[in-house]
Amino acid sequence: MSPSRFLGFLAAWALITGCASRSHFPLRFEAATPWADPIRAYLEAGEEHFPQGFSRGITTLEVFDGRLWMGYGDATRNMGSKVPIEFRSLASSDDPTWVAAPVLAGGQGAPQRTPTDTGEEQIEPYRVCGGVLCQAGVDSTDADELWTQAKGPERRIEGNFFRYEDGSWRKLRTIPGGEHVHDLGFLDGVIYAVGSGADDRAEFEGGQIFRYLWRSRDQGATFETVQRVLYPEFGKGDTRFRKLLAVGRTLYVFGYVEPDGGPREGRHLRVGDGELEELGGVLATRVVARTYELPDGTGLVVTRSQDGRTRVFRARENGFTDLVAWAERRVIDAAVAPEHARLLVLSGDLGEPEHFAVHSASLDALEELELALDFGLEAPSALALWEHRLFIGTNAGAIWRALPVVAHVP
Repeated sequence: MSPSRFLGFLAAWALITGCASRSHFPLRFEAATPWADPIRAYLEAGEEHFPQGFSRGITTLEVFDGRLWMGYGDATRNMGSKVPIEFRSLASSDDPTWVAAPVLAGGQGAPQRTPTDTGEEQIEPYRVCGGVLCQAGVDSTDADELWTQAKGPERRIEGNFFRYEDGSWRKLRTIPGGEHVHDLGFLDGVIYAVGSGADDRAEFEGGQIFRYLWRSRDQGATFETVQRVLYPEFGKGDTRFRKLLAVGRTLYVFGYVEPDGGPREGRHLRVGDGELEELGGVLATRVVARTYELPDGTGLVVTRSQDGRTRVFRARENGFTDLVAWAERRVIDAAVAPEHARLLVLSGDLGEPEHFAVHSASLDALEELELALDFGLEAPSALALWEHRLFIGTNAGAIWRALPVVAHVP
């Protein structure tokens, strides 16, 4: 091997292993190409049952336990009642073959149609709670709901909580009132969950809709209600707590109210030192779409307005800072590149048609976005960095892959 090729090999190896200088090798990727088609049967079922339209996208991508986990489904169309929704993952960034994990669900809902059946209509973003990968049961299938109602004359409502254990998922139907369970958070050894519903069918069918905050002190075996707030306060409508974010010793709880005819308005809480208080300030009425915990002990809060525009705020225990430089882009998803101490941001430019890209920013300077990948016009939905490769889920149900650009050493 010639000296120049050998130096080039060393540069590539340093980049791949994370040993290279962060400043010498910028975080950039080659053009993305279609890589995996992991929900084809689901898409075919959707075409059969809902030819007028349904959610086709990859809802989330999450790296855990050396695997790339994905989400999909449609809680609005109740797709999981038509075809089992599964916990699907890939084992190698070089092999697009996916597998579905077993779900241990005995006595926790209706009989499973397959050993991998979750009993859920959709899988939303995963959360790591105390080092364990977990999933909130966003919407139980019709069969699970009927199973729960048959347990007693009060026709209780319950929601699902899932945790990953030794290659399988443990299903626990333990969240009281959880018609919808949207997110999970972890603080001081306690698992928190948020969503909406009612304690029983009489309340729910009578129009008494509550937003809920729950907590579990036993890893999800049981949950207790911390707060439930009745809506509507006037007329008809909906209310939910929908996102959580733990920052230091503080847990932020983000929700909304939505009167019939709208618009949505934020309703948020701050939990700290065992106390709950309403959250005012810059986020008081904004609707929160996504939250991210960052490795430096801060977090990100992405809000979305009715026209689809987003604003992003950096969260600390003592408040929020508006990332003004991000205001001209519509933020879709984000992922941390820990070896580079950088954040990768998937977003669109709000154009007609919209053009999509991935930018990176140092965790120390989030306002300074640098282009990492031009994704073009294909509408993306989720982002992950896995084994130094970039993976992008799309609204068409595919996963694209982009390899890192290897710096040239003269």
